[in-house]
Amino acid sequence: MKKKYRKLIWLFLPALIIIFVGLQWNTWFINPPEPAYSPSQAPDQILLTWSDNAANSRDVTWQGDTITKSGSLELLDDSNVADTVRYQSTSRIIKTSGGASAFFRVGMKNLTPSGSYKYRVANGIHWSEWYNFKMAAKSDSLFSFLYFGDVQDSVNGKTGEIFHKAAENLPNAAFMVFIGDIVERPHNAYWAEWFRAGGKLFKTIPVIATPGNHEFYKGLIQKLDQRWSAHFSIPQNGPPNFHESACYWDYQNTRFISLDSNGIQSIPSALEQRRWLKSVLETTNQKWIVVIMHHSLYSTTRGHDYFYLRTLFKPLFDQFNVDFVLSGHDHVYGRAAHLPNDFNKGKQGPVYVVSHTSPKFYDIGFSDKMDKMATNTAMYQLFDVGKDSIRFRAFTFDGTYFDGLTIKKDAEGNRSVIVNSPPSSAEYLKPSERFLRKSSKNEVDRYFKDLEEWEKTK
Repeated sequence: MKKKYRKLIWLFLPALIIIFVGLQWNTWFINPPEPAYSPSQAPDQILLTWSDNAANSRDVTWQGDTITKSGSLELLDDSNVADTVRYQSTSRIIKTSGGASAFFRVGMKNLTPSGSYKYRVANGIHWSEWYNFKMAAKSDSLFSFLYFGDVQDSVNGKTGEIFHKAAENLPNAAFMVFIGDIVERPHNAYWAEWFRAGGKLFKTIPVIATPGNHEFYKGLIQKLDQRWSAHFSIPQNGPPNFHESACYWDYQNTRFISLDSNGIQSIPSALEQRRWLKSVLETTNQKWIVVIMHHSLYSTTRGHDYFYLRTLFKPLFDQFNVDFVLSGHDHVYGRAAHLPNDFNKGKQGPVYVVSHTSPKFYDIGFSDKMDKMATNTAMYQLFDVGKDSIRFRAFTFDGTYFDGLTIKKDAEGNRSVIVNSPPSSAEYLKPSERFLRKSSKNEVDRYFKDLEEWEKTK
């Protein structure tokens, strides 16, 4: 009888697989057509960033129509406003199913530490307004930055509110970090929405980012939207097959390393990033190391588990004493600050943070690795980096202080974590409306049981 059942299972299994793949086909492999678009004659989607030495350079990228293929940038030093420097831009035309745009880039070199500057950009004769930015002091190891998880907002959405609230809360931010999925899908309308949401912030505060799965076109082999590297100036120090997505930036006493977690689509691509990461960490002389990657090593979404990322990268994070690993993707908040260092026994492992700013809330999975969790709210995070400490703070969409800690590091590299987090609020641990709609009573009961068990350990 058992043999008979086995034969039936093997008989129907291929059919079940075909049905399952058929139901998921559009989700996995089909890219919705991009609506037609016509880029502006005037400079649009202007972004301040950097790809060279952060102490004395900045990059600006912008978009325009394809009629004018020449772009330029004028730069004014506030200490010498009579001397205007003009740069000619590089340009490239990117064609998509919805249209074509010209993208321009200028790298401003030999800027003065502590200097204040104004710039404007042009497509041909069409000039933007003037925008201000300030350089950091040469010897100052104190700086602050903003960290945002997934955006994935609809056109005319609300994430711009959270960007501006964060900037108001940290007015001296040196730059902003985005952890991928800044667009809902690779369409010009969603790129335009992200820039609209950022407004003048993106033109005056540098932005660095790592890509997420929503910046990729779906398919058996997923490809990164060309607009990613057109908008972001990526340092060309990454592994050979990831020059548009994996890289590192040094800012003052900190190295920021971008890993392309969505680009890991095969064993060779995984090993290529791992070998590169090891070489980068081996040669890092900065006091602090911050890794940014879209998918998290310790997922906070129900049913998600990126075990292959832990296998690939956690041993290196532990061996080379990475301080923070910042992620997104899960659309819930989670922070783990007390995971053991498996390479250096008795030492503190990295602090792992997963967050998002999106209006989409996913179903929380109560990971025993996480010390603090939240759903049903978008979040933003602030970092203050000093010579011997990093202070981290997380705020909800309405500006409520939700979580915080300080890492201190002594001369030998030993870290200690001081948590300064208010008590968890039940409001941020309730099941999402989406979960309640789709789940059975038993699943809802199980949710509250998992919550109860998780809270017992905190």
